[in-house]
Amino acid sequence: MKLPDSIRFNLRPWAATALLLMPSAVITTAQASDKYEKLANMCSACHGQDGSNAFNTIPDLKWQNREYLISQLHAFKSGKRQDITMTKVAQLLSEEDMLRLADHFYAGKKDSSE
Repeated sequence: MKLPDSIRFNLRPWAATALLLMPSAVITTAQASDKYEKLANMCSACHGQDGSNAFNTIPDLKWQNREYLISQLHAFKSGKRQDITMTKVAQLLSEEDMLRLADHFYAGKKDSSE
């Protein structure tokens, strides 16, 4: 990326480097956000937007605390807890994904109690 001389000559060396790196950082953030949205939508398809659903065979997450949700995702991912769907889904999740999803469903619990 070539900067105009009026900008280039007034930038500190670190600022020019930051400008050159910024587009990839924006793409990475956008990709991470898109990935999380897809994961959240996948979870919500069964468990509901706020963690409650109409299916008696699918657990409601709305009433679970954050730590419990994270521990269960770890159990599914490690194979300590088995479910045809959840074991496969948990394999897709990073630690950050688990934290964000637990926060999302725990927020559903807090929103409903107000």
